[in-house]
Amino acid sequence: MENILLGLEEDTLNLEELVVFSRPDSLFAECCRFLRSKITRPSSDSLARTILVSSALMGEGKTFVACNLAASISQTPEEYALLVDTDLRNPSAHTMFGISPDEPGLSKYLSGNVGLPGLLKKTALDKLTFLPAGNSASTPAELLSTQKMKDLIRELRDRYRDRFIIIDSAPLALAPETSVIANYVDAVLLVVRHGNTPRDVVRHALKSIKREKLMGVVYNRYDEAFKLYDRYGYYRYGYGKRKK
Repeated sequence: MENILLGLEEDTLNLEELVVFSRPDSLFAECCRFLRSKITRPSSDSLARTILVSSALMGEGKTFVACNLAASISQTPEEYALLVDTDLRNPSAHTMFGISPDEPGLSKYLSGNVGLPGLLKKTALDKLTFLPAGNSASTPAELLSTQKMKDLIRELRDRYRDRFIIIDSAPLALAPETSVIANYVDAVLLVVRHGNTPRDVVRHALKSIKREKLMGVVYNRYDEAFKLYDRYGYYRYGYGKRKK
């Protein structure tokens, strides 16, 4: 397990935009590239293709991190990304892509006989595909805990071998289905809002994840990250510099 520090400029960043796309020279975008490198080029031989991004509570920034991470992966020359919104209780990832909440998505797939290809949405990034949550389901825990959901994650991993599957989820401490999904994926990233989330809640969330599944903890809104990067002045080092 690794601790990953992300600095988030609350006053200047739009929390409903793909910052890695709109502001590639921002500190947050650079932090996402560090996170991307740990995922796509791990130090071990084990490559996680299906990655659940969750948090302990609401307001931690998990959706913002998941969407920007998927976008960052899709910006590399070799990698593709598929973002899946499994937060059927309070879906929000669709706002990042200008997609209506009424568009059919995962909930329709799990509750009916709708084929997966017709539910996948193209995005502004050529190599990023999105599976929205769709209309909020009345029984999210039951739908997401089914064998069909487990089979879907396996199918996505096996069918799309050229891409990383990034899964946004409901908070672990608030939705029992998230800990079930955590058993279906290759790895889990836990987003923690620095200075806000109670320690005991974080501990409880960590206990619901198998140790071998936990890829790392993302400390969001961590001011020390700014101080570190500003001190050495390297987060803008040569990035986006234009030739004269």
